[in-house]
Amino acid sequence: MSVIIKYVVERHGIEKMTFTSKAEADAHDKLLDTAEALTQLLSASQLITDDALKEALAMYLAEHKNSVIDALGPKKKSTSKKKSTPSPQTELALNKTPKTPSTDLEDLVIEPDEEQVYQEEGVSDPFDEDNFDESHAA
Repeated sequence: MSVIIKYVVERHGIEKMTFTSKAEADAHDKLLDTAEALTQLLSASQLITDDALKEALAMYLAEHKNSVIDALGPKKKSTSKKKSTPSPQTELALNKTPKTPSTDLEDLVIEPDEEQVYQEEGVSDPFDEDNFDESHAA
């Protein structure tokens, strides 16, 4: 005898689908949530009066959510103007230095100033031989 785990997607007391993996069941449940929200949106518009058609359209839109989002997303103008960059000769004529490629941060090296000593005021150096007390020895 074998044990089989099944994940059941249920809506309003009605079993919709059965899956063998939790991820598939969650994905289908999310799809049904999206379709339900789209059905409410379509009902509010009152453009479609047939309930079966509303539910079918909502399910189709939910199944093709990425395409719908792409279609509703921002559009680029088809006749966009290309941003022109001045040529090196134009930059020299305008007393500008020509643009050079930016250096990578990996090439940037920061070296400490070895001559500069940083020390807080009023704090003595604990390793100074004059201040060494044998009672502080470990």
